[in-house]
Order: sequence, then structure tokens, then C-alpha cells
Amino acid sequence: MSDSDDNDRPEEGPQVRVSLKLASGVGDPSLEVPSAPIAVPSDIGRKGLSAVVNHLLGRSVPGDDDGDDDGNGNDDDSSTASNRPLSFEFIVANNRLLRKGVEKEARQHGLSLEEAIVITYFPTSGVPELSGEGETVPDWVSCLASASTNHSETMVFSGCYDGTIHIYRKRNNDDNESCLIKISSATAATGPIKAMAATTYKDQKMIASASLDHSLNLHTHDSNNGLQLYGVCTVAESDVMQAVSSLDFTATSSSSHLLLASGDANGTISIWNFDAGEQDFVATEAKKQKSSSGQKAASSKRELNATICMERAHAQTISGISWGNHHHRNQTDNITSHSQLISGSWDHSIKVWDVEKQNCLLTLNGSRVVACLDTSYHSEGVVATGHPDCTIRLWDVRVDSNTSKPSSVIMDHTFRPSHKAWVSDVKWSPSNAYQLASTSHDGTVKVWDIRSSNPLSTVRAFGKEEKGLCLLWDSSPSQQRKQPKHETIFAGGSDCIIKQLQL
Repeated sequence: MSDSDDNDRPEEGPQVRVSLKLASGVGDPSLEVPSAPIAVPSDIGRKGLSAVVNHLLGRSVPGDDDGDDDGNGNDDDSSTASNRPLSFEFIVANNRLLRKGVEKEARQHGLSLEEAIVITYFPTSGVPELSGEGETVPDWVSCLASASTNHSETMVFSGCYDGTIHIYRKRNNDDNESCLIKISSATAATGPIKAMAATTYKDQKMIASASLDHSLNLHTHDSNNGLQLYGVCTVAESDVMQAVSSLDFTATSSSSHLLLASGDANGTISIWNFDAGEQDFVATEAKKQKSSSGQKAASSKRELNATICMERAHAQTISGISWGNHHHRNQTDNITSHSQLISGSWDHSIKVWDVEKQNCLLTLNGSRVVACLDTSYHSEGVVATGHPDCTIRLWDVRVDSNTSKPSSVIMDHTFRPSHKAWVSDVKWSPSNAYQLASTSHDGTVKVWDIRSSNPLSTVRAFGKEEKGLCLLWDSSPSQQRKQPKHETIFAGGSDCIIKQLQL
């Protein structure tokens, strides 16, 4: 993974002094080592420094022939848990992971070698492993969404190319690994479902689904009635409903409303306001139906017109839209949670919108089609995008609503190409501010730390000829006491099976 890892064997030669400091976010004080400066080879890299830390901790250090430096932290099973060596990551400067020799990294950042170089370290995150898979569904799994209840129960919803939605309950098995228990399925559209969003609103699970048949439907789900159609989203009579390609829910500051943002194939952004009292729904013309008794009964379906419609928001298909995941993590319920919207499009641009004023606050033009988009749970305005050129890009699009000016330096950071085909989905970790996952038409799932341009790990989740299409990163509390949060990445693709990657 690192260019300098071949130079990590301790050899006599030039040395530098370093002071090792445990990262402040690490909750295990037993991993702290003395901060007094020590001399190490000047070209020592991550693997060598891990050996130094393990030695100072009194943990056994693997031999020189113990595998590659892949960050797995998997060592001899004969070692006990208390003295088994760990794999660590290191930061020398600028919050970037060490991927060179220490001296080279220090010189690159203008650090003086006359003084001890302060190096922050923390344990490497676990490598995702395929821990199971769901049952085969009739067609490609194109999108995934989830909603949790107050009882920490997580429901997972998958949308498929045959127009069906499949509902699963997430459970942890005896080994504290996630497994999906299928509850039911229902036909939601006549064409492929291409976008989904789910949320829990007033103790009710709400699911929005959009299909290539140009339908945008809102559903509810409960254990007694399964998936039920709640309403149909429509546009003005003079317009034709376009195929919606991206969706996202948010709650407003008022407890009686729920907003849904949609982006469609024509580049239009629409906002749908779902009132808890249902007064915003209009009944269509009643259709007369014969009842079993021969009497005529009237039935109607509920429709909801968009409250805001921003036509030509983008020149081409809107492939990603988000109110900002940080509101979900922080349980934000104020005016800022629904005033700004971030969108990405095939027209190569990322835009930030003031929804109430229907005004574009910021436009960032890239060089490639934006195929997918997700926003950080930990930092407002930090966006990850995936592209057909096999790359992932990071953007900082924070904007001051009062001045309509960027509130910080705009960032456009491109990871080194690692995927071999179109990047179809990216998802941020809800629990780790620095990690995100990606999947691609090359059939792999990769986990990244944004402080490095190379992936932390790569998992072959799908067969050689299969495509990865969608991801869901779930960070639910463990069902077992005294256990950490349970991290699972769910992946769907062209093999019609939801894969489960355990972290």
C-alpha cells in the first residue's frame, strides 16, 4: 500500500528523532506509549513504525516474513489478545496518512529535522470481510436504503430492476455479525427502480421510490400491513413527469412536515412537502368500481404536486442529491436543515442551492460526469463523488447563506484511480469522519481513508462479469451490551444478491 514499506526493515544508516503521540480520538489508553523522542531509521515507514509501537507496548512483533503490509492487522492466531501485535496508521503533517519514509514526509511538509518529529498514531480500522449474503431476487439490485426505529431496529429496503421493493430486518447473529431477514416484497413500479430514500417520520417508516416508468411513489411500511402505497408525486398538468434519478428526505423545523428532494433526467430539481395531516394531498377523480354486492363504490389515490420546481437546475441528468447527512447524525431540526441542497449531474457540475429562494449559491465545474454523490455525516458541505473515469473526488462546498460566498477554501481532491470501471456509488461512514466506501462496475467494494489517495482495502464482492451498483453503510448500535457499534456495508449489483461486508 505504501511506497516506502519496502524500506521498513531496521538498518544502520541515517536516523531521525520522532515523538509518538496517541491520537486524541482513541478511547483505549492502554495503547499510549511514552512520548520521549526516540531515534528511528530516516526512511522508516508505516510498517516499521507499527513494529516500534508494538515493541513499546510489549506486544509481540511479527517476523520480517509475516505477509504484506496490507493494513489487515491479522497475525498469528497463537498470540493472545493481550499481546497480539496491532497495525497502526501514522500522521506526520497536514492530517495526511504516512505513505512515505518519515524523513521524506517531513521534508515535503517543511518540518525541521533538528527537532523531534511529532507523529500521531492510531489503530488501523478493520478490513471488511464478506460475512454473508441475502437470498437471490428476480433482478438487479439497483438501490438500497434504510430506516431505523426508536428501538434501534434497522429496516433495509432494496429496489430492483423488475420494479419490486424487498424489505429486510437487520439482525445480529450470535457472533455479533449482521444478517438480513427478508420480511416481504411488493411491486412498486412497472419499470426498473433507479432511486430510493427512506426515513422514520413520526414513528412511521416512509420510503420513496422512483422508476424509469416515470413514477415517483411514497410508501409506508409496518409489520402488520407490509409495504403500502401512501401517495403519488405528480407535476403540474401542463408538464410531463420525467424519470427521477436521485432522492433524499429531510425533516423540517416544523414537526408536521417532511420534505423530499428529487432530481430527474431533465436536470430539474423538485421539492415535495408531505404534510402529516395529509391536507396537501389531492384526491384524483373518483373511479367507479363495482363492489361484490353490486353497489358502486368510489376509490381514489392521493397525489401530491411539487411545492418547488427548479427547471434546468442542471443541463443533464441529476445523478445525486442531498440535504446533508450531518443533519441526520446530529439530529438537527432547525432552519438550516432544509434550506440548502447539494446536487451533482452528468453535466460535470456540483451545485449548492438555497431552496427557499430557489437560488444557486455555488457551482463547481469538474472535468467528468458525476455518476454518484454522498455527503459527510461529520462535516457540513464535504462531498464525495464517483465518476466513469474510475476515480473518486472530494469537494468542500460549504457556503455562507447570508453572503452566498464560499465559507472556506474550495477543495477538489482526486483519489488515485483504483477502480477498473465506472464508479457507481459512494457512501460515507456514519461513525468515522475519514472513511467512505465505493463500488464499481468492476465488481469490487473499496474502503478509503480520505487522508490517503490509495484505498485502505479492496473486496471482490461480485463475480468477474458482475457489476456493483449500490451501497448502504450501516452503523447501528450492537444488540449486545458492552459491544461497540456494529459496522456493516451492504452492496447490491447485477448478480441479484445483497452482499454483506462486516467491519
